[in-house]
Amino acid sequence: MSVLVIGAYGSVGSHVVTGLLSAGASVRGASRKPKPGELPDAVEMVRLDLDEPESLPAALEGVKKVFLYANPGSAADFAAAARAAGVEHVVLLSSASVVEPTLQNSRSAKEHSAVEKALQESGIAWTFLRPTTFATKQLSWAPAIRAGEQLRIPFLHGRAASIHERDIADVAVRTLTDAGHEGQGYWLTGPEALTQQEHMDTIAAVIGQSIDVVEDTEPKWPEFLIQTMKQLMKEPCVVTPAVEEITGVPARSFRQWAEDHAKDFS
Repeated sequence: MSVLVIGAYGSVGSHVVTGLLSAGASVRGASRKPKPGELPDAVEMVRLDLDEPESLPAALEGVKKVFLYANPGSAADFAAAARAAGVEHVVLLSSASVVEPTLQNSRSAKEHSAVEKALQESGIAWTFLRPTTFATKQLSWAPAIRAGEQLRIPFLHGRAASIHERDIADVAVRTLTDAGHEGQGYWLTGPEALTQQEHMDTIAAVIGQSIDVVEDTEPKWPEFLIQTMKQLMKEPCVVTPAVEEITGVPARSFRQWAEDHAKDFS
């Protein structure tokens, strides 16, 4: 089985590559700028830019399955090229915004839905992975934490079931290598709903360093985004068992993520 991993150097894609190799799959990685030596020698790297349709046929030649990230502008071109190349199954990294009621009119939901629709209409078997907030979102605070600065965070008590990027990758590998996932959409979350304050407290505990956090009560955000966040805070934070149901292993905790990324914060 030959699998093309698009975005093979990414935070999710790189783990998909590793997992597929461990499963015995033949892996081709794709990137806008291939970097020799960045991935194991067993991975055939090719150049692919989803915004350049002419780069698709060569990358897809001989491929049976694809791990794809959402690019709404190229969805139709990708679907046509994949169908022409004989691709049998596409696993799409979509977004929970597609199924989260409060977010279904958001730009993210519309863009990811457009890609999902293109695949549904392609005639190719598909699986949609719809992760919630990536735990890697916390890396945006890393420079300030390393510098010992005070963090001003909007909606400090808003909850998210942040998901470890490796859990998304593990689910992707299973859906690419096991039968029975075609035509399914999976809402993927971490195992617990934490406030933003609890996210910071966990990072502080892991790195052994206090983090000075205050709530930013006047964020310089567009009004629609502020209203969306206020609405989200009124609703229960969704936590699903999908990661464990698909992989057979419980989803990694946020503390595990913080331990895996401790060096980024200290």
